[in-house]
Amino acid sequence: MKLFLESCCTNIEEVQYACSMGASRIELCENIAEGGITPSEELTLKALGVSTIPINVMIRPRGGNFVYTREEIQVMIAQINACKAHGLACKATYISSSINGIVLGALTPDYEVDIPTMKHLIEAIHANATAPIDITFHRAFDRVANPQKALEEIIELGCTHLLTSGNMSNAYEGRFNIANLVKQAAGRITIIAGKGINRNNLLQIAQDSNAPQFHGTNLF
Repeated sequence: MKLFLESCCTNIEEVQYACSMGASRIELCENIAEGGITPSEELTLKALGVSTIPINVMIRPRGGNFVYTREEIQVMIAQINACKAHGLACKATYISSSINGIVLGALTPDYEVDIPTMKHLIEAIHANATAPIDITFHRAFDRVANPQKALEEIIELGCTHLLTSGNMSNAYEGRFNIANLVKQAAGRITIIAGKGINRNNLLQIAQDSNAPQFHGTNLF
């Protein structure tokens, strides 16, 4: 059975390699040492020009925690709007790919999903959208105090995907927690197992977690 593999890429060479190796989707970001931040417009447009598979773009204005100020939220909205504009530019210039989805997440200081902020960001994603846009809540989820409650809130917000290591330091350690999240989600959202997945542990994580999709920087 072919697994659905999302490759986290930070430059054009990684995008081209992931495509050549049979990745299913790209998550595009920069500064992986900080856990990933929003890629530059230059990188985004270049990636769209070479990718043969869907691209999801991370929206994260800085590294560190996931508690954002009003100013940072406005930056994120501007970045979302830029991504949507790139999608229109792709159609106008016949670039081979287009932006498939947005990856983001926001928490409160009490380690709960920041519902008002997420609603604001999601409204910006959907505003005047010309096609459906996937929305992935990223691994900010792995810092929440109550994963079961947070999962229901993320589903209610309308997110289509959730990236998680099962609230552990990596997806191998959290694989059985991921299985519980998959069971709780019951098809209402797509769970993506991620963090520390590589060619040596991928099959074991897939077997134990029952996750339908997998994310990593070293999958091939």
